[in-house]
Amino acid sequence: MRRFRLLPAFGFLALSWLTGGCESMQDFVGVWQGPISTDPQLQQGFGSQASLALTVAAVDGGDAQLTAQVPGIEAPLRYEAIRRASGDALGAMSLPGDSLRSYMGYLRPPGQEPYLIVVTLFSQSRIEARLIRGPDDAYGVFRLQKR
Repeated sequence: MRRFRLLPAFGFLALSWLTGGCESMQDFVGVWQGPISTDPQLQQGFGSQASLALTVAAVDGGDAQLTAQVPGIEAPLRYEAIRRASGDALGAMSLPGDSLRSYMGYLRPPGQEPYLIVVTLFSQSRIEARLIRGPDDAYGVFRLQKR
């Protein structure tokens, strides 16, 4: 019977950690910007000087409202979430470096194929965004810092 008394306490601690016990998810609201990775394997379809800007309007455990200024595209693009991903293991996937949460969706440039975007929040007040289009058209990993 004693082991069941620990479950509520453990659940509370886990929930506190996932929702940012050390950092509030609201700390991610704002404008983030950063360059593409210097690794040539992570910059297909983008120049080595490419930069991405991400404006996070709201974020919680299952949803993010954001826009992205994609290299080579003038107007900011609205993020369209893959709705089922937040309730799937994809939303909770963990990346190296103490990731908190990942969001998957699309950015649709006018007259072009959409980009798949994977936005990952990290506990060290940083964001990584991956832009992907087609099997080999575009792949870029951008490491963002808050402006």
